Amino acid sequence: MIPNTDIYHKALRLAAWAHYGQVTKFGDPYITHPVAAAQEVIASIMAGEEADVDLACVVALLHDVMEKSDVSSKSIRKDFGKAVAEGVEAMSKNPKLPKEDQLKDSLVRILQQPKEIAMAKLADRISSMLPPPPEWSAKKIETITENAIMILQMIGESSPFLQKRLKKKIKFYQDILKKRT
Repeated sequence: MIPNTDIYHKALRLAAWAHYGQVTKFGDPYITHPVAAAQEVIASIMAGEEADVDLACVVALLHDVMEKSDVSSKSIRKDFGKAVAEGVEAMSKNPKLPKEDQLKDSLVRILQQPKEIAMAKLADRISSMLPPPPEWSAKKIETITENAIMILQMIGESSPFLQKRLKKKIKFYQDILKKRT
């Protein structure tokens, strides 16, 4: 499937606007994170996985806009359609739940969506597991690793390519953790 570059560009513009001035936990402009997630999705498609590349990429680009800005689900639905809005909603954590339950709740909701949403979530986690800075505590690295393992176990089968990529990131973090403890 050939991606619709117009819809990709439209989503990229919204994500760039929504994340303007924000930075990642690594100090990068925030927009680099959803762009990297979308690139992971594209890599999986290029590796031969069958999926709706537009749905997966647009959700990957927009996955944090509801959590980190004032962009609403209604706005996403109007501009990108029901499937994208529901995918972004599933990937958004429910702030009404205790923090320790938010990821699992989101993953359960992702499982109710088309596999492209799980692919976007796998890509999200892969792109957020850059080499941890030296000042990060072992506990922080351990928590990130445990959450990645939960993601892998619950939705990893949606994409063999991204599943393999996430396994490598988990092993990388586990090796760092061994060195620090």
